[in-house]
Amino acid sequence: MGKSNDHPMDKEMMRNLVKYVIGKPFPRKHTVMDVDDVYGIRVFSPSQILESTKGTNNNTRLLITFQNRENCKIFDSKEAPGFWKSTPKLKGIFDANKRHIGNIKIGWYYYYNVDDGRDKSSSRLRQSEWQIREYYLAPTYLPQSKVERKNVLLTMMIKTKAANNNNNDKSDDKMQIVLDKQEIMQSLQCLQL
Repeated sequence: MGKSNDHPMDKEMMRNLVKYVIGKPFPRKHTVMDVDDVYGIRVFSPSQILESTKGTNNNTRLLITFQNRENCKIFDSKEAPGFWKSTPKLKGIFDANKRHIGNIKIGWYYYYNVDDGRDKSSSRLRQSEWQIREYYLAPTYLPQSKVERKNVLLTMMIKTKAANNNNNDKSDDKMQIVLDKQEIMQSLQCLQL
């Protein structure tokens, strides 16, 4: 986790998270959600999140949850149309003094392209246009005496251009992360469907 070309949006979200953790109001429209400590928002599909939260448009949602980020796991069930899959790599965010503020974990919603009632299989797995960016503070960034809200996880759900879409959308290339088929297969084996 070295210093990289940070996206301005990520730095802004991290600054907003710091303010919220020390007790200040969150400056953007958001929803505070009570979630399962292990699965977090991963129990919800993008459409469920859109229906149960407020935002400024239909393509972005900001969610604040209180959960232990180390316990977060992939949630998949036979009834669910898909699941959130995070990339294993964390992206560090640093302040102007090069101090590590926290990390971002990026994930995509995958769904099963199931036609005619066929079983779910990895060959029918498709990446959707929905991405989550989970922001959390490094435990040593703020002195504990300043922390008023503990275990805060800020999640931004955004709709990016769809995979395999050949339009001229100028989306940030960093938003398009493609996992290889082998990694997806390994993840499915771990899920023990």
